Amino acid sequence: MNNYGNLEIYGVGSQNGGRFGKVFIAGSGKITGDLECDCFELPGAGKVEGGGLTVHGPIEIDGAGRVEGAVRGEALEVNGSFKVGNGPCEIGGDLEVNGSFKVENGPCIVGGKADVSGSFKVAGDLSVGTLAVDGSTKVEGSVSAGEIEVDGVLKVEGPVQAESFRAEGAVRIDGLLNAETVELTVSGEDRIESIGGGSVRVRRGGSGFSLFSVQKRPHLSAELIEADEIDLEYTDARTVRGVNVRIGPECVIDRVEYSGSLSTAPDCTVREKIRL
Repeated sequence: MNNYGNLEIYGVGSQNGGRFGKVFIAGSGKITGDLECDCFELPGAGKVEGGGLTVHGPIEIDGAGRVEGAVRGEALEVNGSFKVGNGPCEIGGDLEVNGSFKVENGPCIVGGKADVSGSFKVAGDLSVGTLAVDGSTKVEGSVSAGEIEVDGVLKVEGPVQAESFRAEGAVRIDGLLNAETVELTVSGEDRIESIGGGSVRVRRGGSGFSLFSVQKRPHLSAELIEADEIDLEYTDARTVRGVNVRIGPECVIDRVEYSGSLSTAPDCTVREKIRL
C-alpha cells in the first residue's frame, strides 16, 4: 500500500510538485512542477505550472483548472472548466464533459467513451473508443474512433475514421469521412468534403442545428460520396459512386457512377449517369 501524503488546499495556497495520494483543491491553488497523485479533485480553482499532471485514478473538475503540461489519468469528468496547455492528454477510461474542456496544443487520447454534453475542443488529433456528442465538439486535427454519434454539433478540420458514424445534429468535416456505415439525418446545412465506406444513408430530419448564420434548405453537401450501398435524400454532391445507388428527393448530383442498380426520384437532379 502506498503511503504518500495528501495535498489539500482550502484557501489560497501554493505547493511544489511531487508525488501525493489525494489532491483536493477547494480554494485557489497553484502547483509548480510535475504533479503525480492517486486521485485529483478540483471543486475550486487550480493551476499546474511548469509541469504536467499524472493521476493513477480519476480526475474530477467541478471548478476551473489549467495544466501547462501533459495530462494523464484513468478517467476525467469535467463539470466546470479545464484546459490542457501542452498535450498529450491521455485518458485510459472514460471522458465526461458537462462543462468546458480544451486541449490547447497536442493530441487527446481516450481509451473508453467520450460523452460530451458541454464544449470540447482539441487543437490536435483525437483518438477515442466511442464519441457521443450532445453538446459541441471541435477538432483541429483528425478523429479516429470505433463509433461516433452526433446529436449536437461536430466540426473536424481533418479526416475522420470510424467503424460507424451516425449524426442527427450539425456536422462539418473538412476531410474524408471513412466509416463502414454512415447514417446522416440532416436538419441544417451539413458539409462533408468526401465520404467513403460500405453503406451511406442520408435522410432529412426536422428543424435543428445550423453551422451557418442563416438556415436555408436542409441538405448535405459533399464533393464525393463513394460506397457499395448509397441511399441519398437532400444531398448536393459533385460525384456519387457505388454499386447500388438510390438518388431520392431534393438531391442535386453532377455525376453518378454505378455498377449495380440506379434509381432516381422525380424531384431530384442528376446531370450525368454512367454505368461502370
